[in-house]
Amino acid sequence: MNRRKAGEPPNFLTRTSLETLLTNSESPSFVVFRKTSQSTRYEQPEQDLTGLVIRDGQKRPKPISPIAPASPTYPAAKRVKNETVSNDFHSHIKLNETRLKAVAGANVDIYEMYAGLCKSVVPIPVPHSLLQDNDPSEVTNNTVCSIEDRKRALLQVFSRRFKLNISDETLHLGAALLDKCLDLMAVDKEKLEELAAVTLIVASKIEDVMCLTIGNVIEFDLVKNRSIAMLASLERFVLASLAFNVTIPTPFNFATYMLLHLHASQTTIYSTYYFLELSLLYVHNRCFSSDVVAYSATCLAVCMEANTGTSVARLLRDTELKLRIFADKDYQTKREQSREIMRTLSDLFLVASDEKHAIFREYSSSRRDYVAMRRLAPDLLETLRVNSSSLIS
Repeated sequence: MNRRKAGEPPNFLTRTSLETLLTNSESPSFVVFRKTSQSTRYEQPEQDLTGLVIRDGQKRPKPISPIAPASPTYPAAKRVKNETVSNDFHSHIKLNETRLKAVAGANVDIYEMYAGLCKSVVPIPVPHSLLQDNDPSEVTNNTVCSIEDRKRALLQVFSRRFKLNISDETLHLGAALLDKCLDLMAVDKEKLEELAAVTLIVASKIEDVMCLTIGNVIEFDLVKNRSIAMLASLERFVLASLAFNVTIPTPFNFATYMLLHLHASQTTIYSTYYFLELSLLYVHNRCFSSDVVAYSATCLAVCMEANTGTSVARLLRDTELKLRIFADKDYQTKREQSREIMRTLSDLFLVASDEKHAIFREYSSSRRDYVAMRRLAPDLLETLRVNSSSLIS
């Protein structure tokens, strides 16, 4: 039987037809479809209800398409033995370790990288303008800066390291560029802070992802009473004076490879960084190559972390033998130089607790594991004062 909608007269069948109406244009985009409905009356024939059979009220089975698969696509759940799960787990661990080493670059030979770094070494000069003896009668506020002025400018930069959000690599490279500029030109005392700020900006553009700007230097009072245009002009002058040779391997770069080779702890790493920053305050350490300074700071940091009852002299000798792989044919010469640098660094370590400068305050905090509050063993100080020629290489 045909169902009818509400509101329609009985015995009427509704037919719907589509009639196309064209506009004046013959383009198909102007074709409009109009729906019209027609109602046709018909007579429903009478049905004989005798012999009508009432069918069972159960639902008919749903027809299965011949295209459908006979079984589901996903496999049925199976019982897995504990041994299988364990073996799969360990195989995944090995695979993940291999991937992590490949991503982290652990498969790269650090000794080859160190050798390549040594080939690109440019010696950081000792500023000859700071070593000149000035007549005391000519010392005024406008005279050429001295060693103490350089130290004061570096400490001012170190005191604002967290406000400026710069890395340790930037600090060391900025100090190296400052020494190169002081070796090329004579700088007045009042201009030294500006030069230190500009060299720090140049170093940050090389080492940091979020590099410093001239506005940041002015904002944190590293330079006072100077405009952005004046500092930008000074930056261009510095780059032209250095002939754009501003990528210099610093002792910090060499120490990174040595600490990685020794698998040093975090405290030993902080101690090495502390000795390297103390070395920047003593301008005469520029007489030695950067790898020897890094070698000395690393050995001294390892000996300072020695346990109670450990022979410091033997530990120093073992550390020197472990790091001998980074030395070339001039090992004996560099070893004698390193002993001299260690004596200088130990003196700077002892004096820093009295001066309480910015570097000492930083490494006396919990961020650096209080490494500046530690003490050097008397046996270590006595060993460093022994004539290096009497030691068997």
